[in-house]
Amino acid sequence: MEFKKYTLGDLIDNFSIRAKNIGGSKGLEFLGVSNEDGITKSKYAAEEKSEDYKIIEQGCFAYNPYRINVGSIAYMSENYKGLISPAYVIFKTKPESIDDRLLLKFLKSAEGIRQIKLHARGSVRQALRFEDLCKIEIFLPTFTEQKILLDKIEGVNFDSSVILNELNIQLNYISQLRQAFLREAMQGKLVSNETSDGKTGADLLQEIQAEKEKLIKEKKIKKSKPLPPIFEDEIPFEIPKNWAWCRVDDISSKIGSGSTPKGSNYSLDGYPFFRSQNIHNYGLVYDDIKFIDEETHQRMNGTTVYDNDLLLNITGGSLGRCALVPDDFEEGNVSQHVCIIRGIKIIPKFYHYLVLSPYFQSLIFKSTTGAGREGLPKYNLEQFIIGVPPLEIQNRIVSKLNELMKHCDDLEKSVQESQNYNEQLLQQVLREALEGKNEVENENLKLVAEESPIYSIQNTINKNCDTVNMAILAGYIIKKLSTQNSKDFGRVKLQKMLHLVEYHCQLSSELKYQKNVAGPHAWELEHVIEPKLKSLRFFEIKKDKFGATSKVTYTPLSASNELTSLFNREFKDQAESINNLLDKFQDKNWEFCERISTMYAVWNNRLIRKELFTDEILKQDFLAWDDKKKRFIDVLDHTLEWIRKEKIEPVGFGDYIDKK
Repeated sequence: MEFKKYTLGDLIDNFSIRAKNIGGSKGLEFLGVSNEDGITKSKYAAEEKSEDYKIIEQGCFAYNPYRINVGSIAYMSENYKGLISPAYVIFKTKPESIDDRLLLKFLKSAEGIRQIKLHARGSVRQALRFEDLCKIEIFLPTFTEQKILLDKIEGVNFDSSVILNELNIQLNYISQLRQAFLREAMQGKLVSNETSDGKTGADLLQEIQAEKEKLIKEKKIKKSKPLPPIFEDEIPFEIPKNWAWCRVDDISSKIGSGSTPKGSNYSLDGYPFFRSQNIHNYGLVYDDIKFIDEETHQRMNGTTVYDNDLLLNITGGSLGRCALVPDDFEEGNVSQHVCIIRGIKIIPKFYHYLVLSPYFQSLIFKSTTGAGREGLPKYNLEQFIIGVPPLEIQNRIVSKLNELMKHCDDLEKSVQESQNYNEQLLQQVLREALEGKNEVENENLKLVAEESPIYSIQNTINKNCDTVNMAILAGYIIKKLSTQNSKDFGRVKLQKMLHLVEYHCQLSSELKYQKNVAGPHAWELEHVIEPKLKSLRFFEIKKDKFGATSKVTYTPLSASNELTSLFNREFKDQAESINNLLDKFQDKNWEFCERISTMYAVWNNRLIRKELFTDEILKQDFLAWDDKKKRFIDVLDHTLEWIRKEKIEPVGFGDYIDKK
């Protein structure tokens, strides 16, 4: 296979045809490039200027000159004609010059984007004009041999995706390992509980109480409101005899959130002002940090942060993240979305590990209040019941957890390096394939692939769910995803999200999914789960007809306010993974959910039956699902890319989804 160097100017033609040049725009729809880089209907077309719009048809490439430097380019594969903004650059490949699929892969590859950035104009906001695009260089074999080349590249893509899936599974295992270590530690099962001085947790609590009374007398802290006693039926698990149960407020000198100054009070330097995005479990992140001046700092005295404080996110998508302020930190402040926790005679790192433990995190998610942007009230946090060991054992636990977490960090780093290597190798194979060096790519990839099985099927059930569990889960999904766009949320979106949550988070339920026009469909949702939503007073359900179509709406009833606490109780061990998945779909419409759910299903079906597949095979399976799936034909590559980017590849869990 001989390769020759071309510029894109040798291979493509500008397709800048205005509607007015073909007799007007009558009957043509307005199109645009979506966030997933597919051709979609445009919401923002100006009909009065439609004749100035460009024509786009099958075989056209389209890109925004200001966004292509991040790989944002779309291809019209469907036999369709429409209108697109005149701001877009439209072009086609010349006959028998380069395969359209090969050109699209190249322009989205690392080498393609490198050359795009190289030839783009401007310093602040770079743009790539058509004449700049034509300067990009590419190595190609003859047109008839390009199909062979594409097959080889697809084979490498398949091997790479299998490896990436295995690496993602390994990262998940490491995360589970961290949680297991923290769970064992906070239940007194990780280290020896013998002490050299015979002191107990009860002794420590007495010392803390004496210190607290002293600080109150010196007016350094305020006296707390009395907390209720701890009853036997509240105790969640057994702890060693020399530990003691208490409430969070019993071991803390401060629990309180900050406040946020007006934007005009931010400074270029001064005291650091931490917001929720700056709080991570591994520490404080100074990316996008804000600062406040001396006057604002003094005015916000009650929200001052000192060394060894704990900063806990108490609202939003990062709820539960907690950072330990380093001991070399001086002073700073926090926003109202962050709570300061300051311990008394408790080893700060032990307190940090305690807050990160699965038990404490489950208490956080069980205790949130509010709708939309839920938050953790201070009074609820103060009442959390925790087990406290004597200081000698705290030190022993911290030492052991530091060692184990370092081991997890090293494992995680190794897997992430493999991910980076896998991606670099994939890009190298593509680059070398387009330079006529593709004979060695399989050997290179085998070096990584040998360590991983071709299939990694996971059939471990994380939770068996009865109909009440599934009603709570369905209600929680409605509540979480319908707040941003209630008009878009209906039974189709709920069906797809239930399918994705159940299969991706490895739940087992009585729902039996089958092929339906809009993707995986469970008869039980309408006939079993929705009646439960009504009988439990979560939602009223109404079906409205709109011509040939219908729409189901869910109206909250009195008990819907209890859904979050019920969800966090019933799904306490799965809440984090479920919320992480749902957050990815917070701003997505029902059609997006439909295509992700369907692609997930066909991919998972292949894994269940241990059938070989490539991206092209998965796309064929998707289109074969139902004739109406053809409307997604030009965004299927981006559907696969999105699934991989968001790390929600299937693992072969659950039942094969087929027709009735």
